[in-house]
Amino acid sequence: MDHPVTGTTEAPPAPQQRPGRGLGSPEAPAAVLATEALTWRIGEVAIVDGVSLQLHPGEFLGVIGPNGAGKTSLFNLVSGLRAVTAGRVLLHGADITTLAPHRRAQRGLGRTFQSSSVFGSLSVRENVRLAVQAHHGGSLALWRRAAAYREVATRADECLATVGLGARGDALAGTLAHGEKRKLEIALLLAGEPSVLLLDEPMAGVSAEDVPELVEVIRELTAHSGRSVLMVEHHMDVILDLADRIAVMHHGALLACDTPDAVMANATVQEAYLGEGL
Repeated sequence: MDHPVTGTTEAPPAPQQRPGRGLGSPEAPAAVLATEALTWRIGEVAIVDGVSLQLHPGEFLGVIGPNGAGKTSLFNLVSGLRAVTAGRVLLHGADITTLAPHRRAQRGLGRTFQSSSVFGSLSVRENVRLAVQAHHGGSLALWRRAAAYREVATRADECLATVGLGARGDALAGTLAHGEKRKLEIALLLAGEPSVLLLDEPMAGVSAEDVPELVEVIRELTAHSGRSVLMVEHHMDVILDLADRIAVMHHGALLACDTPDAVMANATVQEAYLGEGL
């Protein structure tokens, strides 16, 4: 379910596009994630209607649209929570359309959700430690080995440091502010060592004063690691700040996909979209 806009009323200038990332650029590398005519119907109603997208290595692709446009439904198809009616999902060139969500995760696809999903009664560090352990698939006996336990603990601390929660490891996850819980969710995602991240409205419910810090955490996900990010977000200022390209959805279909400047100047987008409010 999509949330209403809670972003600022005046967006900053769109950032310069990174070289070689434009759709159709002759320098654009092969897609790490692609959808081909992806469709999901309920009866005769197309919730997602023939969406074809490509996400390139190290690229940040934002997805915008009004409530009911099909953004979260698109994520559900890509992550395997919903079975597609037609079309394909490709990850690193391999067809993953029929794979279960955990199989997609094993291949490097990670996702967060709009609602918080942490173990509130466990410490912040234990939340991430369990995620690291689950990723490596070790049995309880294996992880009792001191060396293996230290490796897991070290990796958990690295994930927490990446999202700025290094000093909050001993706190109960349930006591974190909402913005900190969003950071913890990203740390849980990083524990699975994904190469492609799907972020579903990470700013939803985050207080205005916490948004800038969370934006910087998300920016670092692609800045030096080579990870690729596909993010749904209603805060237009956040999307314009982070995205290399923006995909615009309308009534389940892809209306446009281009650089932030091009999308904001697109007459069709303005007529169909911006007048309704994103």
